[in-house]
Amino acid sequence: MLAEARILLRLHRSGLPVPALLDADVDEDRLVLEHVDGRPLIEVLRDTAVTDVEPLLHAVGRAVRHLHAQAVTHGDLSTNNIMIRDNGSVVLIDFGLASIEYDLERYGIDLHVLDEVLGASHPDRPGAMAALEAGYLDSEHAGEAEAPGGMVPSAADVLGRLSQVRSRVRYHG
Repeated sequence: MLAEARILLRLHRSGLPVPALLDADVDEDRLVLEHVDGRPLIEVLRDTAVTDVEPLLHAVGRAVRHLHAQAVTHGDLSTNNIMIRDNGSVVLIDFGLASIEYDLERYGIDLHVLDEVLGASHPDRPGAMAALEAGYLDSEHAGEAEAPGGMVPSAADVLGRLSQVRSRVRYHG
């Protein structure tokens, strides 16, 4: 719980849209977070009235890169843990499995989880991951980024590792 609180503070200070930490009650093992208005990405992608999801997924990719540029991997990056506000802005939530990482593999796995979820839960949204990857790459500032504690791999390196992770998966469906 305290690790999640520290990560939320780190991300909030970096300007990444995450719920604000309002209170941490160690005795009750409880975090009190800001309420995030909006809908989970899974609902938005299942909404047939939403026809052009490419800009939205591009924004998700940018948010995930911002997360990674802070040396944080989410650990459970799914369409349930990405909120979309009414104005279309992206908020990442649920950092219970998040960790501070500098290992390229962990970033690739983070993206692979999201890739698998998009393919399995939203097959009617072709090109979803490509739009997300484009946003991830477009959010790169200048190669590797320095974060407190070390160097974070570049977006291009992370996407290269994602490709390697995909190639190791046995069952592609």
